[in-house]
Amino acid sequence: MHKILVVDDELEFLELMKVILSELDSEVITATNGIEAIEKLKESAPVSLIISDQKMPLMTGTEFLQTAIKLSPLTPRILVTAYQEAGVMKDSINKAGVFRFINKPINVDDTLNIVNLALSNYDEMIGKMEKAEEKDELIHKLFRGIQCSPASVVITDKNGIIEYVNPKFEKLTGYTLEEVKGKNPRIQKSGEMPQEEYKKMWETIVSGDDWHGQFHNKNKNGEFYWESATISPIKNNEGEITHFIAIKEDITELKNTEHALRAAKEKAEEATKAKSIFLANMSHELRTPLNAIIGYSELLGEVAEEEGVGATIVPDLEKIHSAGSHLLGLINNILDLSKTEAGKMEAHQEFFEIPLVVDEVHSIIEPQAKKNGNVVKVAIDKSADTMTSDRTKLLQILINLMGNACKFTKDGTITLEAYCESGKNGEQAIFKIRDTGIGMTDEQLDKVFQEFTQADSSTTRQYGGTGLGLAISRLFARMQGGNIMVQSEFGKGSVFTLTLPKNKKNA
Repeated sequence: MHKILVVDDELEFLELMKVILSELDSEVITATNGIEAIEKLKESAPVSLIISDQKMPLMTGTEFLQTAIKLSPLTPRILVTAYQEAGVMKDSINKAGVFRFINKPINVDDTLNIVNLALSNYDEMIGKMEKAEEKDELIHKLFRGIQCSPASVVITDKNGIIEYVNPKFEKLTGYTLEEVKGKNPRIQKSGEMPQEEYKKMWETIVSGDDWHGQFHNKNKNGEFYWESATISPIKNNEGEITHFIAIKEDITELKNTEHALRAAKEKAEEATKAKSIFLANMSHELRTPLNAIIGYSELLGEVAEEEGVGATIVPDLEKIHSAGSHLLGLINNILDLSKTEAGKMEAHQEFFEIPLVVDEVHSIIEPQAKKNGNVVKVAIDKSADTMTSDRTKLLQILINLMGNACKFTKDGTITLEAYCESGKNGEQAIFKIRDTGIGMTDEQLDKVFQEFTQADSSTTRQYGGTGLGLAISRLFARMQGGNIMVQSEFGKGSVFTLTLPKNKKNA
């Protein structure tokens, strides 16, 4: 609501103005002379409009309005006169900044038009003033934000000459605002970045686009550091670039960490490669005498039978043969693991019938299963007809999984299921190995595929093994685009699921 102060020594005029102004959403304050009007203005300022008669006792309207400027400077002032006196009008405008004049006797419509115009003028000035205050407050907040920013901030003119840097820049570089103002940011160059990079950056920002990148810079003391930077153009209302602002973050520590991690990775890769070469060499060196031991034990067994001393010697020869075969299997596993880790293991794709592979696994595993009183069951779905994959590795994976099931199950059932189905990755061949053995806890499941690791130390002591079989089997599956998953419940058994592409093509 607007507040309007009306001053006149004629009470009839004051009442008339109240009636006229009642059409407006406003509060009308009246006074009969300048002295009284000043007191009321002090109580009510600021007001939206002052209407004052020129000829009044104690002080003229011009004199009153001249004082009113100090009490309510933005308020429009209207002077009411009985005659159009040029001298009075000029004096009132010069001394009291009178907005408009109204002549007595007044015209109601003209008076309302002038009053509405004055109120609109007042509202417009207040609006501009409020916007200016909001703008000043926003600028102050932005400036405080930049001053306290943890990022380095640099503002340059359109030619790249520094006009402002924040305290973070000063702390990071060692340069003060006074030292860099008027200079080009190239004073920070380390000399290690190609000139072409700076050229691309400049072409990007002068075209009006943001640039994101990294700088390798040098501070005042000659120390090098890294920054991640975003440089953006600042444009005026006409869309012309007037300045550039760079927001930069110190990433020296991150770069050092990346360098250390890269060095550690390279060192680890070298160590892994050396280990794989060592294991491969040792495996070859050990396999030659082991093959000889296995071969000679078989030969001696045949000779013993021919000489009629088999009952005495053959059991010991069988122990030698069994131990040698066990060691040879272990060495073959180590060689396979080292080859796979070194990326030298190759897959040989061939077309074959799935049922024939399953039958072969069944015949190999059944004697092992009987030793623990287990029954082996096979379920082949008609969808599991043929596939193209590495037959030898599939056979090795299935024998390994079935062998584990037989080893950890006593007087139970081991089931091998085979079927094919289509999924988001194409047609898949799926093999499930179920057992009713000892099962695993959640903690044991987490590490069951780790090299040289079994479910826990007690498992190794009781059942033997190296913990390589499952790790190698999953590596073989993954190198062919498949995987091995496991579900288990402690004391109730486990289910291992091998998934392979049904028709794997050579890479």
